[in-house]
Amino acid sequence: MRMKMTREQKVAHRFLSSFDMVDSRLSSSLIALERAESARSSITGSIEGMGLSGSQGDKMCNALVRIEESIDDIRSLSDVYAAQFKEIEDFISDVQRIDQQAGKVLRHIYIDRISVKEVADEDDMQCTKKTVYEHLKRGLEIAFALLAKEVEPCL
Repeated sequence: MRMKMTREQKVAHRFLSSFDMVDSRLSSSLIALERAESARSSITGSIEGMGLSGSQGDKMCNALVRIEESIDDIRSLSDVYAAQFKEIEDFISDVQRIDQQAGKVLRHIYIDRISVKEVADEDDMQCTKKTVYEHLKRGLEIAFALLAKEVEPCL
C-alpha cells in the first residue's frame, strides 16, 4: 500500500496488519511439515530397498520428530490464527458500525487482502481508487481512535 499516512493511521495499519504475521508463520509451518514428510518418504524408500540400518533408523526417527513438531506448531498457530482473525474481524465490525464504507474498505484490504484497484471494482463499492483511499484513511483514523479508546462503537 503506497499512501501517505499520519502517525495515527500507521499505528492502526500495523495493528490490522499483525493478522498477516500469523498467516505467514502458519504457512512456514506447513512448508516445514512438507519437508519433513518428504524426508520421511525418502527414508522409507531407502529402508525398504536396503533393510533397516542404524543410520537409516535414526534418520527416520528424526524425520518423525520433525513431523510431530510441525504438526504441533500448526495446531498452535491455527488456534492463534483463529483468535486473531476473530479479534480483527470484530474490530473492523466496530469501525463499520461507525462508518460503513470505511469499514468495508478495511475489510477488503485487511481481511480479504485485495488491492485498492480491486476494491474500487467490487460490486458493493463501484468507486474510484481515490475514493477507496479516502475511505481507507478514514477507516484507519477511526481504527486508531478505537484503539486509543477515544470513540465508543455504536451498538
